[in-house]
Amino acid sequence: MELEQSSNSDEDPAPFFPWDLLPFDLQGSILSLLPVSTLARCQSVSRSWRSTIRSPAFLSSFRRNPDDLYLIPFTDNVSPAAYHPSRDRWLTLGLPPSFVFAIASDGGLLLALDDHSRLAVFDLFSGATLARLPDMASVLQPYVVALIDEFPSAHYKIVAVSTGDRVYSQVFDSRSGRWEIKGQFPGQFAVLGNAVFLDGLLFVLSEGPDHLLTFDPVGGDWNLVDMAMPPVVCSHILDSEDRLFLVGGVEDVGCIARVGIWELDLPKKEWRLICFMPDGFFRIFGGRRLEHFWTVARMGIVCFYNTRDTTVLMFDLPARRWWWPLPCPAIPRRRRFWFGHAIEPRMDLLKGSNGRLIVSTQRSGYLLDCRQSDDGGSKRHHISLVDHTVT
Repeated sequence: MELEQSSNSDEDPAPFFPWDLLPFDLQGSILSLLPVSTLARCQSVSRSWRSTIRSPAFLSSFRRNPDDLYLIPFTDNVSPAAYHPSRDRWLTLGLPPSFVFAIASDGGLLLALDDHSRLAVFDLFSGATLARLPDMASVLQPYVVALIDEFPSAHYKIVAVSTGDRVYSQVFDSRSGRWEIKGQFPGQFAVLGNAVFLDGLLFVLSEGPDHLLTFDPVGGDWNLVDMAMPPVVCSHILDSEDRLFLVGGVEDVGCIARVGIWELDLPKKEWRLICFMPDGFFRIFGGRRLEHFWTVARMGIVCFYNTRDTTVLMFDLPARRWWWPLPCPAIPRRRRFWFGHAIEPRMDLLKGSNGRLIVSTQRSGYLLDCRQSDDGGSKRHHISLVDHTVT
């Protein structure tokens, strides 16, 4: 890190702060306020910092940081464009060679189909394929509705369902490495949509008819939340500060006239209107006629994507702030395809396992992931970009 010197030569330099004299738990408390990407750089400051950051006590107590959040609204089918809300900048992430189609995401994990039509779990920041999943139990044509990253551990669950005369569910647990049939629900739905894991339950939107369901991935119990859903299209649920919200478009004469956000009041079993997209933002976002939009959200940060002209609008739900992100120069509008996932750097960046070393290039500000592997008795070095701005 380069320090800027004062132009006033008469001023005394700032006194040196004795970091190593601080209690270990206080060091950890201070460092825990930093995002993973910054902590990866901090490991190169000193052995003391690296020891603190890599300690089991620090890693087990670390909490997700909004500054680690990247939303990926679109791709050109080669390099997804990831937007970093806290810095208002775009990054491009290279797709693993075997990657074909994204299905679900949570934490730093992305579930997708690979080039052999198998489900695989990827880490887009390192480009690594973490696991290839066994085949699901053949129950009517199952499909995945959710990936649950069990942060801060390295484990995860995947929930798949089949919809027909009833809902059949099965859960993959990374601990066992296999699928297990878990639960069914006596209801007929055309499809189950997006899902949010909150307070130990998976909240799932259904379509045809529109309802809100809950699923316990441990016990396998399904329940229908008995309440009326707002009459909206392009619906999407998200969580923020341990609360559940719904985004949707209100139609008028065949097109979307407003975009609203509702909060779930579970004790009262009702959706409470929070706000509508302000008229000034809606006129630009919707253009002449808004017929469909997509939404991707995490940690209360919402990204709206106009399907017709690829316009992107951001909303900070806790702060009630709307803004236009900087333009993304990496992918022209005509080459944009909906991607719709959110990711965060994994804790693996801090563990330094498997011969990996995180290096910060101070002048450029890039963060590199350096790994060493053996190939027929000779050592090979692999370097991938962890954090690279394109604007």
